Amino acid sequence: MSNTPKRGRGRPKGSTSFVSIKLADLINNLGPNANVSVSKKWLDSVGIEIQESSAPSMVVSSITDEPEAVENIQFQIH
Repeated sequence: MSNTPKRGRGRPKGSTSFVSIKLADLINNLGPNANVSVSKKWLDSVGIEIQESSAPSMVVSSITDEPEAVENIQFQIH
């Protein structure tokens, strides 16, 4: 048996799967109502929640980080 690793599979070293682009450039090229594919992990990281439906478009809502009411407890250490 040979201990040399197989070559030629997977993503080449140094290549990237994602690029950054200005939102204004996307809107200018695609229009404001275009569908754009994004990862669910990215949506979670920016705080956007989707509700999948059987229709081609999905319902999108922002998740707000409103702090819940916290009841403070008064105490003293003796």
